[in-house]
Amino acid sequence: MLFPLKKHLLPSCCLLITACLLNCESPKESNRKNTVTFSIPSRVEGEADQQTKEMINHVKHAVSKISVANVPYILNNKKVALYETQLPHLKGNQKINLLYKYGLELLNAGKTEASISTLNEVLDFIKPLDFKTKNEITYRIKKDLAIAYMRKAEQDNCLLNHNEDSCIIPFSPKAQHILKEGAEKSISLLNDLLSINPNDMECQYLLNIAHMTLGQYPLKVPENFRIPESYFNSSAEFPHFTDIAMSLGIDVKNMAGGTCVDDFNGDGYLDIIASSWGFEDQIKYFENDKMGGFIDKTLDAGLKDVTGGLNLRHADYNNDGNLDFIILRGAWLYIDGEIPNSLMRNNGDGTFTDVTIESGIYSLNPTQTAVWTDFNLDGWADLFIANEWSQSKQSQCELFLNQADGTFKNVTKESGISATGFFKGVASGDVNNDLLPDLYLSNYSGPNTLYINTTEETGTISFKKANQAGVSNPIQSFPTWIFDYNNDGFEDIFVSGYSSAKIPPSETLLRNIRNNSNEFRPLLYKNNGNGSFTEVSLEANLTEPVATMGCNFGDLDNDGFLDFYLATGTPSYFSIVPNKMYHNVNGEKFEDITYSAGFGHIQKGHAIGFGDLDFDGDQDVYAVMGGAFEGDVFGNLLFENPIGNKNNWINIVLVGTKSNRSAIGAKIILTIEENGQERKIYHSVGTDASFGGNSMMAEIGLGKATSIKKMEIKWPHISKEISTFNDVPSNQTIRIEEGKPLETLNLRKVTFNKNKDNGMTHEHHAH
Repeated sequence: MLFPLKKHLLPSCCLLITACLLNCESPKESNRKNTVTFSIPSRVEGEADQQTKEMINHVKHAVSKISVANVPYILNNKKVALYETQLPHLKGNQKINLLYKYGLELLNAGKTEASISTLNEVLDFIKPLDFKTKNEITYRIKKDLAIAYMRKAEQDNCLLNHNEDSCIIPFSPKAQHILKEGAEKSISLLNDLLSINPNDMECQYLLNIAHMTLGQYPLKVPENFRIPESYFNSSAEFPHFTDIAMSLGIDVKNMAGGTCVDDFNGDGYLDIIASSWGFEDQIKYFENDKMGGFIDKTLDAGLKDVTGGLNLRHADYNNDGNLDFIILRGAWLYIDGEIPNSLMRNNGDGTFTDVTIESGIYSLNPTQTAVWTDFNLDGWADLFIANEWSQSKQSQCELFLNQADGTFKNVTKESGISATGFFKGVASGDVNNDLLPDLYLSNYSGPNTLYINTTEETGTISFKKANQAGVSNPIQSFPTWIFDYNNDGFEDIFVSGYSSAKIPPSETLLRNIRNNSNEFRPLLYKNNGNGSFTEVSLEANLTEPVATMGCNFGDLDNDGFLDFYLATGTPSYFSIVPNKMYHNVNGEKFEDITYSAGFGHIQKGHAIGFGDLDFDGDQDVYAVMGGAFEGDVFGNLLFENPIGNKNNWINIVLVGTKSNRSAIGAKIILTIEENGQERKIYHSVGTDASFGGNSMMAEIGLGKATSIKKMEIKWPHISKEISTFNDVPSNQTIRIEEGKPLETLNLRKVTFNKNKDNGMTHEHHAH
């Protein structure tokens, strides 16, 4: 604990409110019984309120205690400053060793020109020397220089001269580099390195990418190092998506981070919240203006100086009709990760307040993953946080049970959840169809664990391990989710690997291309319906290794089968492997549409959010980009869905009354008739993947069906009530309040305002 904590006394001028329902329904018009009323702290316009400021200070104090010299990945500029104070006092080998570390840290900090100069200085120093490991060390430094020049090429072109095609494979003429020095010098060094060690697959891969940026691939890549053109041409045919984030002013340029795509101001349209891992990186809140654009409401929302967070997760935890979110902090930092998370309460007036302390969830455990759901079906969303256990910081997971008064109680121990691990993902779903949410924990340092919810059997919140389920792999796994990929009524488990500690992502990619090596591929566990699962990734055509960070799923073409996006990238600058998109083919297999559909971005990808942002009936995709280092920044993306009404669709906003207000965990079962055949489509309400934040509005593709013959909603409450509707027309957005008839929401389609003047220069030009 940093210093004594106590619940804040709220100012006497606070306004007691009960927030509105969707479409601004007044409290008296709602029959919502289980709603918490709360007070809104006063604040100065454009500033955070006092309560939030106090929590900001807690975070800053925790960050100030981090050991700059020893912490992995982050605080690169502080490390640069530290080395600069040490270098003048060193001589000989000590100085040159630190100078080399300094050169690498300059690169990590984004000071690429200075890094190149420093690394060349180190090379010049060792050139006349004679020592046993000289060749090995020289090779290593030249390899560092090769990637430094490549990063310079990316900064000069993809960042400073950015356009919608930048850094996307296959490189269009518009994406090719105009400022060529970086790529040309990288190519020269890579050729030298490969003449010494032709088996260096990182260098082989980077050589292909460097030539692509200059329009010289494949002809100028030596055949023995060349990635076959057939690999990039093998994508199944699919409509091409275009990144429009820059033209809308939502291309936040920062490190890796999280996102929530949902309706935060209650007007029915989807907004965007985005975070970045950097401890000084401002949370951003973009409000949908309902005219095809977004307004930066960060300061208006009282979020000034609310920073950091590798991941975000949202839900309406207090049942007031306003979506709240939690910022997850401390990931990867072990003992230095003792940084509190922040629970941001939506006040319903356009502002947020940090209620971490008063809600009872304050803790100092490193994490990047959590899930909101109602584990005991009492009508209130609970919170499970999967923490990163290590020898230096032995952090247990935390299950916070909602007390229905704005606070939570930690019931982890009594619930039977005892698994520890360096958890990088957690997913919730109902794998045994008893409506009670189960838990799947993805462990980077050991076997994964499936917990079955036994609350109904025991009468109190409880779980048991499903030791015979057969879902413990892969080791070194990362993001995960639970979904019904084949529409058989049983929820399946997807879990992706990250990267081997010994084999970098570019090498695993090349091994797969050349030798069909499928090590480190994502795993798909098909639910057998009897408590067991069968791993079917190869059968489902998921054969390629993907170093997945963020991810999510949705239905790109509204065929009623769920597709998914895998965002890639380990911290290394060499890890510029393409982000991936997979299209679900009738629930039987997945086809790779990465390159045909325009998703092959080679910058680091993180949190992903699917959502119908323009209300035209198809899902767009927001991607938070950027890496682990302070210099590895890139603009976030918004891929506009071009498909339109090729197929039919339905958008459903569920409002719980007995159930939790957001209806998280509700099951929607649609019976449709398509081409004379009847089939069912299954959808579970939630934000879906462990590293991303989809809209909780159920956006469901209906294929060729013009109406829904039968719609069943299994509400996530202990009463297990079911609402049934017949002959529901397609291609509309509807709202269903628990226990009431459905109503149509007249939310008009908008056209993205891609010519919006946001004060940015969009041209691709040389300086």
